[in-house]
Amino acid sequence: MKKSLQIATMILAATVAAIAQGPRLYRAQGNEWIQEVSGVFSAGKTVKVKSSSGSIHIEGAQQNNVTYTIREHVRARSEDRARRQLSHMKFTTFSSGETVVLQADCEGSNQGSIDFDIKVPAQTQLVRLQTEGGAVAAKNLSGRVEANTGGGGIQLDGITGVIAVSSGGGNIDIGKVGNDVEASTGGGSIRLVSAAGHVKARSGGGNLNIGWAKVMTLQTAGGSIQVTKCDGKIKAETGGGNIELNDIAGAAEIETAGGSIHIGPARGGVRAETGAGAIMAKLASGGAPFTDSKLETQMGDIIVFVPEGLGVNVRAAVESARSYGIRSEFGELKITHPSATMGPREFYAEGSLNGGGPLLHVHTTAGNIEIKREAP
Repeated sequence: MKKSLQIATMILAATVAAIAQGPRLYRAQGNEWIQEVSGVFSAGKTVKVKSSSGSIHIEGAQQNNVTYTIREHVRARSEDRARRQLSHMKFTTFSSGETVVLQADCEGSNQGSIDFDIKVPAQTQLVRLQTEGGAVAAKNLSGRVEANTGGGGIQLDGITGVIAVSSGGGNIDIGKVGNDVEASTGGGSIRLVSAAGHVKARSGGGNLNIGWAKVMTLQTAGGSIQVTKCDGKIKAETGGGNIELNDIAGAAEIETAGGSIHIGPARGGVRAETGAGAIMAKLASGGAPFTDSKLETQMGDIIVFVPEGLGVNVRAAVESARSYGIRSEFGELKITHPSATMGPREFYAEGSLNGGGPLLHVHTTAGNIEIKREAP
């Protein structure tokens, strides 16, 4: 009986060692000390990670458990002082039903942070990450990913589930993902390579650089917007930057308070407006049904390319021409220009191109308009 008890004790001790290893304290560089703890426990359908200060890195892998390493960082002149600083840090792990929770608190210590390095099963259904002041990174996960940081950057790649992330002011960098994406930052930039769903991106003032997605809703308070390809509808709005949208298959709604607009080829109709900038639009056929379109700037030139096979009814107006007013490569377009040389130089043009179709309204308060044939 005594021997059996000893064996059971040994088995229990081995199990505990497998669950948590450490802590290991070492001096990294200068006055920086790191206390490291590693562990492993059973996986759940949901993994939640929360830290009051520090970075979070999580990766999906072909495994059936959750493994982690945490690193508690403090700055102190001696090991004793480092241990006193570390005593203010609390790290806990627990599971409730199908949810695994890892949580770190640095209350009472203004010189420390706790970083997470975690591996979970790739098929985890939900990963929720939250830190008040560090960077967040996640990759190779098939479930939904939610992340929030008070001010750090966010990096994601290889996510096939829905993504919802936000940062108080850091940059957001997303690689190739396979579903809907909602990303917002208080002032950083947002970059996305590709997403097989609807992308909603919003920044308080940074640039938006989006590669490919099916549908897009993009907004920034003052940065530029650039898109490589959109398979459906797109809405892009900035408080003052330039907008460049390439290869747009659906309807496009574009607005900038003071930048230039460059769009095309655009197949589903365009409504573009800028307070002070030029507009260049290359229209195209063969995608979504072309709808009534409007190109308008308060101060700037407008150039429109219309391809053969795309029928539109054109109404163009220049309130105060800078030079030639309106030019057209289509004989069907009738241009009316002022006979007097004094006063406002107003120009108008109207006509049906390629047999007519949806209305194409083109207007500039001060500038010129050119309507050209798009080369086949």
